[in-house]
Amino acid sequence: MNTKTSYRPRTARGFNRLLRWTLGRILVLRFRVRPKGTELFKKLRPPFILVPTHHGILDPFMVNYFVPGQVYWVTGDGSMRSSLMKFLLSLVGSIPKSKAIPDLETVGWIVEVIRKREGIVGIFAEGQASWDGHTQELIPSTAKLIKLLKVPVVVAVLKGSFSSQPRWAWNHRPGLMEIEYKLVMSGAEAKAKTAEEILEDLSAAMAYDEEEWRSNHPIQYRGSGRAKHLELSLFMCPVCRHIGSMRSHINRLYCHSCGYVVRLSRSYHFSAVGSSTPLFTTIRAWDLWQTDMFGRHIASVRADGNAPIFSDDGVMVLRGHKSNPLRKLRTGSMILYGDRVELATLSGERLVFPIAEIEGEGVLKQQILEFYHHKALYQFRFPRKFQSARKWVEGIRLLKEPAS
Repeated sequence: MNTKTSYRPRTARGFNRLLRWTLGRILVLRFRVRPKGTELFKKLRPPFILVPTHHGILDPFMVNYFVPGQVYWVTGDGSMRSSLMKFLLSLVGSIPKSKAIPDLETVGWIVEVIRKREGIVGIFAEGQASWDGHTQELIPSTAKLIKLLKVPVVVAVLKGSFSSQPRWAWNHRPGLMEIEYKLVMSGAEAKAKTAEEILEDLSAAMAYDEEEWRSNHPIQYRGSGRAKHLELSLFMCPVCRHIGSMRSHINRLYCHSCGYVVRLSRSYHFSAVGSSTPLFTTIRAWDLWQTDMFGRHIASVRADGNAPIFSDDGVMVLRGHKSNPLRKLRTGSMILYGDRVELATLSGERLVFPIAEIEGEGVLKQQILEFYHHKALYQFRFPRKFQSARKWVEGIRLLKEPAS
């Protein structure tokens, strides 16, 4: 298998300026983005590292709009598997990264941009966009990279971005956004601190809760279909506790197993529909309950390696490597067991992926599951939009932890 790529991030300042004043300007106006803290760029000059919170695919364009100079964004290689996207992303200086696995080539490009080009590198330290509007645990290797580079670090906290472009949705809901820029540390401070201290400072500066922000900014988000595809995130029913039984229709989220149903308002709060009583008022509260209950469920069934935990049918599997094009491998029923993931085809063939050998599991876009197995990338595409890839990622991660 060819593991080399001919890709190289470009310096295209003219194209980036054009993009900033066209697409960037359109997005800032459409989502009513208000900047805070941009005065720091009057004194701060590259090279430095820019670390935003992450909620949606439009985040880089809106963050970059208020930052003087070209930002070389570290981008998941899943976005670069077509020749066209690879070319376009190269024009804006994107640096491809394989999610959650070591990538020395990526580190080499980042070092080149910082030390040789004296540029700005943008890193999404959470790895994945947030499912509930709350800052996620940061990837520790980000702090190690900052320690290596010894340059200033700027954080950009996006407020209202989760509500405007939810992780699970295919449509946007313009309302109001703020982007707050903060200088977390100078180059000298990055040099003096340990990687653990850098990670602690970075986590504190990026801490954010969308629900708390909305409580002080009562915004009505425009557009219908607010709950559409929310089951990709909230996949567990709080009443019957079935996994994968949630469905959505316009502004309603319901369980097709027990009939539980709630409505999602324009302010992103759940309200009653008919005789159903909302057990949670916010997405964040439901998500916290789901995390706990799903973890308990996995712990209770993992001991029986031959008992299916959950499954999805009609799943197409593709295989490839990094940003190279993928090739279709098989289609069948995907099943999670306590020690493995299996794909059962109609011909009786079984593809087996032991949990202990899976690396870099994550959700691409709204519902494409990806992980590495024996250095090969496997991508799983679900045929129906209510089939949650997130539940697979969470299940695999829980099963990789030692049994208590």
